[in-house]
Amino acid sequence: MKKKLFISTAGIGSRVSGLGVVPNKSLLPINYEAIITKILNKFDNNIEVVIALGYQADLVKSFLKLAHPEKKFRFVKIDKYTGLGSGAGYTLNYCKKFLQCPFIYSACDTLTIERPKFENYNWVGISKTKTTERFMIFEKKSKFSGYSFFNRKRYFEISKTKKNFDAFIGLANIYDYKLFWKGFEANRQLSDNELQFSNGLHFLSNKIKLKKFKWLDTGTNESYIDTINYFKDRTQRKAGEVVYIHKKRVIKYFSDKKKCKLLKKRGKNLKNNGPNILNSPDNFLAYEYIVGKHLTEVDKKTFLEFLKDLKNNFWIKKNINYKNFERQCKKFYKDKTYERVGLAINQNPNIDNVTTINEKKIPSIYKILNKVRWETLTNGAPVNFHGDLQPENIIVTNKKKFKLIDWRTDFSNLSYGDIYYEFSKLNHMLTINTRNILNEKFKVSYKSSNEVKYSFKTRKILLAFQKILYDFCEKNNFNLKKIKLLTALIYLNISKFYDNPYSQLLFFHGKYQLYMLTK
Repeated sequence: MKKKLFISTAGIGSRVSGLGVVPNKSLLPINYEAIITKILNKFDNNIEVVIALGYQADLVKSFLKLAHPEKKFRFVKIDKYTGLGSGAGYTLNYCKKFLQCPFIYSACDTLTIERPKFENYNWVGISKTKTTERFMIFEKKSKFSGYSFFNRKRYFEISKTKKNFDAFIGLANIYDYKLFWKGFEANRQLSDNELQFSNGLHFLSNKIKLKKFKWLDTGTNESYIDTINYFKDRTQRKAGEVVYIHKKRVIKYFSDKKKCKLLKKRGKNLKNNGPNILNSPDNFLAYEYIVGKHLTEVDKKTFLEFLKDLKNNFWIKKNINYKNFERQCKKFYKDKTYERVGLAINQNPNIDNVTTINEKKIPSIYKILNKVRWETLTNGAPVNFHGDLQPENIIVTNKKKFKLIDWRTDFSNLSYGDIYYEFSKLNHMLTINTRNILNEKFKVSYKSSNEVKYSFKTRKILLAFQKILYDFCEKNNFNLKKIKLLTALIYLNISKFYDNPYSQLLFFHGKYQLYMLTK
């Protein structure tokens, strides 16, 4: 008998909107996978999937077609997914004509450890709860009767004695589908101004089995964070940007369509130095996944080969208007630094009141910045550029080819950039490495309100790479002090983008290094 999977993505997901990561909750990421991908992965590819679309319908549809070309989708746009009379039941009933067979119903915010199975009987997925107000509760009144269900009731309205209840998790196998659809015809009662999934159970109360699942809810900010922690997801998130990795392709979502368009254009300019860009709709940038190692995982010989390869094949010198380039370098280095420092101080109002860092007296950051010889920094060397050349954005393939990922849109609105910025971005991550930061191998300790000590663990191989980088720059007549100055500025510039104590570490280290280089 034919069977289908139904997933509703129509709702606005207001209970997780505070995260600001991606508009539709079905696309929230967990370890580079969308929640809906985790649901789909539990079902065979020969199962037709009916997807109810509503809020951000085009976005969800674009993602699913891009990420899951192997799946058989039927997309249904719901005419009403918010307001009086809408709800999970309305959405499901709207798709009735496409579900004239046994089907599994899944909410798009429901994850289970177990794999849901099609059975020749009706089951509803449940998990134990003590708090009943958010859920539909199933309650068997006697051993002979069927189940009663209660939508979002307080616990004492359901039972005077029980403490644990069977909560519906948004997952069910509807085998007697004809009776289920008759339930909607017979029961149009609204609960919380919405038509509920339970309306369809009107004639099935005696034909239901409860099936326990290990349930991971992602329907609220709190439960989504709990689920992230369960999967030990330590990826850093940016508002309006998400990275997905699925079946040998990388898919990046950007809320800013203009930024996405620029990245696609710049990606093509990388040519053989970048990944193979795939066709993708407005908000998505997709490219083939590159198998290999990060630059942090190779040996010293390979690191030097990487520098030589970029010098010979990527950092192609640009013949441009140098006066204009100098003006853009000033905006990028000086103007942006003052702006970012101001934002960092707004984020941590007392951070620049610290006068002693690692037992050394340090003046205010603005006094230090005033000593920087900006005319030296803004005298750049224009080349084809990457823009965020940190080691983890460089993949070394099994054939020892170097591929650049996660490139910038531009350098101060220019399609080319300063080679000194390339060196500096590479340098800053050789000292403070992402892996050590994620493993919390750093400290920021206040001895008083104006005295702080910080420390961080370094990796021996990366310090060896740093020495190779410095030797390479000097042998090729690049100004090493200029690279070190720009590296210190990078720490200051990026400190506003992170939470404490990492934000503080970046600010204090940038300030300390800049002071030592300008005193």
